[in-house]
Amino acid sequence: MLRHIIMFKLKESANKIEHLKAAEVIKSKLEDLKLQIPEIKTLEVGINVIEVSWAFDLVLTIDFENLADFEIYKIHPAHQAFIEFNKQYSSAKAAVDYIV
Repeated sequence: MLRHIIMFKLKESANKIEHLKAAEVIKSKLEDLKLQIPEIKTLEVGINVIEVSWAFDLVLTIDFENLADFEIYKIHPAHQAFIEFNKQYSSAKAAVDYIV
């Protein structure tokens, strides 16, 4: 099984409420991917709750049966649409992929 973890740092918001709203929008869009991409085995999204300067705002963990399923996910139209959508919200991201 392949585990894909990606963290998102959101762009600055006017205030904490707007920042949380943006995080909730991204979380919802990411969770929708599970309904659209059958190769996703499990998907979990978390919003950071401890504020430190070096923390990311969201984390996405997705499991795939194998690397081939991950490759299908990468080019899937729903995933590509999310990437385009997320450009208005995220300022940075980091990822790690490993075999479980």
